[in-house]
Formats: sequence, C-alpha cells, structure tokens
Amino acid sequence: MRVKNVLACSMILCSGFTITAPAEATPECATGVKVIKPVVLEDPGRWTYTFDLSWCADGGTIRWAEPSVTARVHSPACRWAGRIEESLTKTPDSEAWSAFDMSEFSCQDGAGKEHGVNPWVVVNFHPTGAYDTSSDIAA
Repeated sequence: MRVKNVLACSMILCSGFTITAPAEATPECATGVKVIKPVVLEDPGRWTYTFDLSWCADGGTIRWAEPSVTARVHSPACRWAGRIEESLTKTPDSEAWSAFDMSEFSCQDGAGKEHGVNPWVVVNFHPTGAYDTSSDIAA
C-alpha cells in the first residue's frame, strides 16, 4: 500500500496467510529511498509480526511513505485477525512523520479458550532518514 501525504490509511486483510501489501513499482526518489530496520514481534512457535517502512524525501519534505506488515502464523491453534488500527500522520510544526500499526492475533490456550494479543509499532521518521521506533505486545 503506498500512501502519499494522507493522514490515515486502512486495509482489510484475510487471516491464515502471510500478508503483505501488493507489489508496486516504487516511484522515483532522487535522494534515495530510506528504510527502517524491520521491527519483529513474536510469540515463538505461535506467530510472528514484522513491520517495515520505507519513505522518500525531497528538499526536506517527505513525499511518500509505504508501511507494510507481514503476519505469519506458525501454529494451528492461532490465527491472524488482521490489522486493527493504522495511521500515517505528519507531525505538527515539523517535517517529521509518524507511522502506527496495531494488529491482532488470536490463539487458543490448552483449554480451547481464545485469547487475543495486539502487537503494535510506532515509527517517528524524518526527511533526513533518521527514525526511532517503539513497539510492544498488548494483551
């Protein structure tokens, strides 16, 4: 999914598969595409969530940003419920942007009871290529 200078984006995805955004040709980026080191959150043996972000800046302005999520389910007791909240916003009074994603996995415990968890990531990124990330798994 390519997002150009918008405040929020949304996509409905199917569960049970490795999910990524459709492949698209990357628009020209004279300054070179900037990327983060992928953020990986997991429950080993059950599921893995990977968040990636790439962006292009020109003249100190971010021209486009492309977040993506890959969800992998490793156990038949688990399923990926999908991306439940996501946003891409420009920081007020700054050239920086912020990307947020929260997804949901649901797994059965030993008694067959469903329990959901929500891996999430926030990336604050700048036209220079600098960025910082924070992430966790909310129960």
